Amino acid sequence: MDVDQYQAYLDGDEYEWFGGFYDVSPVVLEVPYDDHWYLVVDSNYRKIKVKVTEIFD
Repeated sequence: MDVDQYQAYLDGDEYEWFGGFYDVSPVVLEVPYDDHWYLVVDSNYRKIKVKVTEIFD
């Protein structure tokens, strides 16, 4: 999420997001445009391990 969408998410307002539901790993995400981004992982109350690797080209 970009900064505006992330703030809407925190405020409980409507927001847009990119990505989807993934049940396999690893997941590769590409951002749709250059900006600062927030990654939100919702595990539906399950404990999960998340590893983030930044790749810039």
